[in-house]
Amino acid sequence: MNGTATMGDEPSIALVVLDTLRADSFDEHFEWLPGVQFTNAWSTTHWTAPAHASLFTGRYAVEAGVTIKSQEFDRETTRLPELLQHRGYRTRAFSCNVNISEQLGWHHGFDEFDGGWRLRGLGEDVFDWDEFIAEHRSDGPERYLRALWRCVDDDCDTTQSLKQGALMKLRDMGLTGRHPDDGAAEFREYVRDSSWNHDSEFLFANLMEAHLPYDPPDEYRTYPDEESPHFDSVKATLREPSADPDRIRTAYDDAVRYLSDVYREIYRELAAEFEYVVTLADHGEALGEYGAWQHGGGLHPPVTKIPLVVSAPGPNPDDRTPNADGAGRATRDALVNLLDVYATVLDLAGIESDHRRGVSFRPLLSSDPIATEPRTNALLEYHGISKRRAFALEEDGYDIAPVDRERHGIATADCYYFEGPFGTELLGDCDPAVLESDLEGLIADLETRDALGEADLSGLESQLEDLGYL
Repeated sequence: MNGTATMGDEPSIALVVLDTLRADSFDEHFEWLPGVQFTNAWSTTHWTAPAHASLFTGRYAVEAGVTIKSQEFDRETTRLPELLQHRGYRTRAFSCNVNISEQLGWHHGFDEFDGGWRLRGLGEDVFDWDEFIAEHRSDGPERYLRALWRCVDDDCDTTQSLKQGALMKLRDMGLTGRHPDDGAAEFREYVRDSSWNHDSEFLFANLMEAHLPYDPPDEYRTYPDEESPHFDSVKATLREPSADPDRIRTAYDDAVRYLSDVYREIYRELAAEFEYVVTLADHGEALGEYGAWQHGGGLHPPVTKIPLVVSAPGPNPDDRTPNADGAGRATRDALVNLLDVYATVLDLAGIESDHRRGVSFRPLLSSDPIATEPRTNALLEYHGISKRRAFALEEDGYDIAPVDRERHGIATADCYYFEGPFGTELLGDCDPAVLESDLEGLIADLETRDALGEADLSGLESQLEDLGYL
């Protein structure tokens, strides 16, 4: 166990990931959120599973063994909720993201693991209708007979599979209503209905409103009579999006506006129960910058820079945020990343960790911040695309070389340098030779471990890809 501590009344902590939320979109729509904002905060990678692995272990994704080749945690890896459990915390999770599910091993260390409607519909033994329809779209009406036979003949739950297929058909015909959102409303009710202990309580949540398909309630949709734009992020980055770019950007902004409003209500509930609320994104989203779309194709700055605010709405000792009354927000320009969030949560909980990757920024949360040794740089990782995605793209005539190789980036206090699909890119006035040397040093320092094989996904990968998560 990577942590030792004495037991006591520790502060309650809520850690809320607003999945796929861009830093600039946060600045535009979340001005109401009080606390200390870190304006130079970065992910460690470009998508959910490895980013959460860093958040939960204080390690880079390749060190935690969670990459595009496998997003299932090694059962032997000690994680943040387990350390908090050991300290005496009651640990609870609510995930709206199928990437962060019990099926992929993310429930370890949580006393309770709940989730939104996407997780409840996820099962290894239900026929994958989305994949079948995508593969047989041109087959005509007979494809339904083939699908019915597959439900009977394949190794799956026949009854549940047929029910799922019937439900999808009814939705296609417009005979059932769609879900009100991607799960945030369910989480709001979960927080309202739960009984919370104001000491030694830890809550983790992942909310998906800013993720494709950008489908907020009708009252938030600029074009309510049109379907949400659907497109393949990697194909769009390699060539161009299949949907109208302006329509994509508008739909994303609509989704973020809704996320801001529903999270404002959630935050009010959390503020009444938790002494610290940490609000952040796991990664952002590209909306055409550098020719990139969504977050499947590289380490572009809109994808890797993240919002991060630490609020202390509860009792306000001197070492907590100066604006617990909800008035305004303090800012810090210190360079931080997800590894530092891990270290800070442990620090708030009174747990000493011997892991050297993350640096606690707790001293910067006070109204009179204490000087700390700043992080000088932060590494970012990209590990290509899955074999299944690579095969499908090649079948469609795409050259996958630009996106199917390992690449890295480095963030500093003033600059960002990254290997893009078509060459290196530099933001800021820094010497690229120095950044390249620093980047090589960070890569050499990684304690690489073997990831679990793609077969360990146990059939879930296709569902994740069809939903646009990989």
